[in-house]
Amino acid sequence: MLTAALAVALAASLAACSSGDSASPGTASANGPVTLEFWTWSLKGSDPAAKAIVDKYHQQHPNVTVKLSEVGGTADTASKLLAADQAGDTPDVVQIEYRGVPALVVAGAVKDISADVAGVKSGIAPNIWALTTFNNQVYGVPQDIGPMVLTYREDLFDKYGVEVPATWADYAKAAEQIHKKDPDAYIASFSAAQLEFFAAQAAQAGAQWWSNDGNAWKVGIDSEPSLKTADFWQDLVQRDLVKVEPLLTPEWNAQVNDGKILSWAAGAWAPSVIQSVAPDTAGKWEAAPLPQWTAGDPAVPFLGGSAYLVPAKSKQAKEAAAFAAWLGASDEGSKLLLDLDIFPGGNAGRQATLTAEPPKLMPQQKDFYQVTEQVIKNTTIPVTWGPNVNVAQSAFGDALNKAALDKTSFRAVYQATQQAVVADLQKSGYTVTK
Repeated sequence: MLTAALAVALAASLAACSSGDSASPGTASANGPVTLEFWTWSLKGSDPAAKAIVDKYHQQHPNVTVKLSEVGGTADTASKLLAADQAGDTPDVVQIEYRGVPALVVAGAVKDISADVAGVKSGIAPNIWALTTFNNQVYGVPQDIGPMVLTYREDLFDKYGVEVPATWADYAKAAEQIHKKDPDAYIASFSAAQLEFFAAQAAQAGAQWWSNDGNAWKVGIDSEPSLKTADFWQDLVQRDLVKVEPLLTPEWNAQVNDGKILSWAAGAWAPSVIQSVAPDTAGKWEAAPLPQWTAGDPAVPFLGGSAYLVPAKSKQAKEAAAFAAWLGASDEGSKLLLDLDIFPGGNAGRQATLTAEPPKLMPQQKDFYQVTEQVIKNTTIPVTWGPNVNVAQSAFGDALNKAALDKTSFRAVYQATQQAVVADLQKSGYTVTK
């Protein structure tokens, strides 16, 4: 663990960084040949696009060899990294989702790379750097971002006479229309395990599940704005207007293929996920801005995305930070990330999307990236993740799924999660205020 003073400092809210620096991030491998072990799931060694990216870096830095090691999602990777940190044998670069960064920072498992990325600060917008910044210290280079959109079956919305919902009230009405026209069809599934989605919903409605006030944490999972979003989803579940089904199960995949699940409110990465499980539906989907809780207020948080972190015990930390800076924040690197079918966080990659072909799922929607660029500009709601997101996930997902199946109180789940998170923070030595 970090010292108590540093832990308090790291508890501060996400802070945006300035973007005026223009110096070079430095040349890697100044001390001779090095091999960087890179734990990632976006850059798969079997993917020609990933190999081309690594080869490009090798050409420019012949003394640096990047070795790709495919790992699971954030939970698996974070636990493996903590174990490796304790053993003193860590990789050099690690891909972690934004929600998993605070716990690793507080545990002292990742390095402050502020000085290492100073030369590429202007390559990423401040609201995106904020995702990896704590108390003005940068702990990761953003890879991709999740501007929130509604990905929907445009053909079936037309068939059922459903307007694309501008507000969540419109969304509920659209859910009624769809289910009335086809009792086997639903506007969406209800996946209780998606903690980030429900946290984003609460943030969009005016709540913050974690926030920091001076030297203490505040937890707002059971705040009234948050509970109102719980009421909204409980109403849809109880009226059988959304399908209680986890994402990406064989059942969910089949229903998406059969046109029985008609939309997914998620990040702009959703089209590539749907394409992977329902490629035959390509050309039938479109994307629109996320529905609003308050009509006329387009402000949203980001949902999902990940960053490149340098473990504190990396034996090649300088070279690792240089590679991460090149890949995520340089003009060349962030443009190359587009080839991986992800939404790059770097300015150059974002700009390149505006002239890129739309996702394979929706080749006919030529303005897809114009829509998402406007959403990014409206992404003005910061989301602070606390150091015990794993506790919230454990308390929340299964309990909410049970409540959905048993038709018991969603509010009670949110309140119980609040209690569990607060108790854990206090047990860990943090001050928690109301």
